[in-house]
Amino acid sequence: MNEPKRNKRTMTVAIVIVAAIVVVAAVAAALVMSNAAQPKPMDVTITYSNKVDYEPLIVAAKLGYFGDEGLNATLLIVSGGIQSAEALATGSADLGAMGDAPGVTLMAQTSGVKLVASYGGGEGMHRMIGYDDIENVSDLAGKSVGVQIGSSSQCALLRLLDKYGVDADSVTQVPLNPSDMPTALRTRQVDAIMASEPYPTKSETSCGDEVHEIANSTGLGSSYPLVIMASQKAVAQKSAAITAALRAIDRAISYMSTNHDSAMTICANKTGLSVADEERCLASLTYNLSLEPKVLDDLNSTAQFLVDGGKIPSMPDIASCTDESFLLAMKG
Repeated sequence: MNEPKRNKRTMTVAIVIVAAIVVVAAVAAALVMSNAAQPKPMDVTITYSNKVDYEPLIVAAKLGYFGDEGLNATLLIVSGGIQSAEALATGSADLGAMGDAPGVTLMAQTSGVKLVASYGGGEGMHRMIGYDDIENVSDLAGKSVGVQIGSSSQCALLRLLDKYGVDADSVTQVPLNPSDMPTALRTRQVDAIMASEPYPTKSETSCGDEVHEIANSTGLGSSYPLVIMASQKAVAQKSAAITAALRAIDRAISYMSTNHDSAMTICANKTGLSVADEERCLASLTYNLSLEPKVLDDLNSTAQFLVDGGKIPSMPDIASCTDESFLLAMKG
């Protein structure tokens, strides 16, 4: 009499177990399908500096825009565009933000790199700060100027000397990391420094009334484009990631325009400036993601200047080193 009941209970338990297995399998399958539908984050290494010139990238990083655009971004923070160019040349980075001179030098020396966008620039972005006994550029003969060798600021310095008829060989150019410039000037290891922000302002703050702005890069025939360069490997293998990175930077530029105060606070926390100084420094720059003819003209002008000064051996073919497809894909 008990056997049929036992069998019935056994069958019921078996049915429940089978049903549970079916449910678990269905859930697992759904999870697998859901994960398969989610695009895998794209790995990309981007290098830039915590300087005023690079603020769209600072904002994009702080607000998580790179991740929003599907990127698993490794951000390498360097002291200037020279280091960004070196990272691309050695394969340590996929994308690098830099000024015109490092970008041109990279194109001249490294096969396969591409200019994928300019994100801004400013005619007066490089400033020379020095002691009061140097009234103007003409007084620099016999003096020392701290500058980052190979940088856009050095190119601007050479243009200034040329404009004022000062023999470049009569001025001692002291290689300095930009972060060391305020101390070097305060202790008078150099008579002046030439740099982009925040280091001119930091030098003025450090040295007080003993120093002044001797000159800036306004009127030297260039808007000093700030550029995004891509490595040969990234162009070949990470086209979607390049487009996504440009989209993130473009979003940051828009944010800076519509959320000015918040953007200034974000950037000041990275550059080490006060918000007021941050805003004043920003006045020398404009940000816009493009590859307008003016950008290429200014880069060619910089290249010719570097060739004439013996800084690079020959003119790079900037047109052939430019790939607008990523910018067009971003806008499309």
